[in-house]
Amino acid sequence: MVGCSPRYEARVYDAPKTETEFVREPPAVATSPRQAPPMMGASTIPLSERRILGAVIPFKDVAYFLKATDKTERLALAESDFRTVVERFAIDTEKREMNFQLPENWTFKWRDDGGQFNVIAEFNVKTGSGEPIKFTVTELSKPTDVAAWDSYLLVNINRWRGQLQLPETDLVAIQNELPSIKREGFALPATIFDATGAGIAASTGASNAASSGAGTTASPPPPASTSPPTPDSPLKLAYEKPDSWEIQAAKPFRLATFKIANSERPGEVVVSLAKDSPVPNAEMWFEQVLQRDDKAIIRPLATKSVNEAEEIQAGNRPGKLYSIRSGDEATAAVLLVAAIPTGENELCLFVKLKSDLRTSEEQKSNLLSFVNSLRWE
Repeated sequence: MVGCSPRYEARVYDAPKTETEFVREPPAVATSPRQAPPMMGASTIPLSERRILGAVIPFKDVAYFLKATDKTERLALAESDFRTVVERFAIDTEKREMNFQLPENWTFKWRDDGGQFNVIAEFNVKTGSGEPIKFTVTELSKPTDVAAWDSYLLVNINRWRGQLQLPETDLVAIQNELPSIKREGFALPATIFDATGAGIAASTGASNAASSGAGTTASPPPPASTSPPTPDSPLKLAYEKPDSWEIQAAKPFRLATFKIANSERPGEVVVSLAKDSPVPNAEMWFEQVLQRDDKAIIRPLATKSVNEAEEIQAGNRPGKLYSIRSGDEATAAVLLVAAIPTGENELCLFVKLKSDLRTSEEQKSNLLSFVNSLRWE
């Protein structure tokens, strides 16, 4: 896994299928639920009425995520001012204050729980009656290389789509459908996400304003590179493919995709490259398999999964194998995720097997054999 490069190709070798032994982990026990802010509990809102209005904002050496999960009609009261907040957004974490003027009826509050779940602050929007609309402010590290930003953005947009039980999208759709806002003094634009559980764009104010108002960009950002950014000569990603895996057509931001053949149950293996962030990644994976976004449940499961990850080998590099499951029955949704550091800019090679529990038991040895064969040549 040493010597990554801006371009790579796949070199494939067939290897016989081997039998599998799967070690079951005991079912995780969630801690007592943390009280959720008003209207933020997605499970209390019918999926058809559930809407997420959010933004991903690159800011210096971090990224800020503004997000409200609420009923569609309530968020309509905040959408006209949301773009203004995104465009002006600036925060001083040392002074614990925001550095811009808020629209009328918007207030800012620093969270007093020590940044639990990386949520450091919140905005509240008065609605005239009832509970205010609450936008959380989450701070996460972002890629140090601009070329990796699009991959990072795609992962997080798909995380939000998963919370609405929407299928994953790709970068082309993001560039064509999601408003981007150019912010003064920053090279990368902010991106607005606005959708409902019914799968439709919910915004008429934020989206339209972002696509036609001042300070926006009409052209999409440049295409991303999912390759490790190094100046070395191009290398090829080589591996030995189990004979029960069928290579699928290339897809954006995937180094390789395989369908598990000779199985009555569907299964997919995806190889991708992204920044390593174990607990947030595990949270996103649990959201996908559990189809829920309750942090009081998701965070303990993610932390447990990271703490109990298996040590594995990928060529001459050590890696981790995470087990993400929705239950212990044979048909439970499962992700087996192998993470192998590349040694370049905190990037990790991820090999993710998505299936039910029975198929993951059958395919675990194939997955480990495949991962151990990965190398750059």
